[in-house]
Amino acid sequence: MMKRLLLLLLLLAPLVHAADESGRGMAFEVYIRLEHGMTEGDLVLRAGKPDHQSKDNVREGLKSYYYYPTTANPYLTTITLRSGRIVNIERVRRRP
Repeated sequence: MMKRLLLLLLLLAPLVHAADESGRGMAFEVYIRLEHGMTEGDLVLRAGKPDHQSKDNVREGLKSYYYYPTTANPYLTTITLRSGRIVNIERVRRRP
């Protein structure tokens, strides 16, 4: 019985993980409080963990955080950081 339960959990784990990656988005109230020059720590503290993160240029310290659109907030928000500070904030509405 215990082996069956363990097998079932192992089979369902990828489904739960995929559902978790659907995107949390960023509320407008959070977006309007972001500022150029804000630290990466402050960004994560206010907006939470990004839905996706990429390192654009390691030598220059460029990194981008992506907050995916949701049904409640249909905007893709992209935050670009250089050396741990916000240098660009972009918010684009998702097409229906």
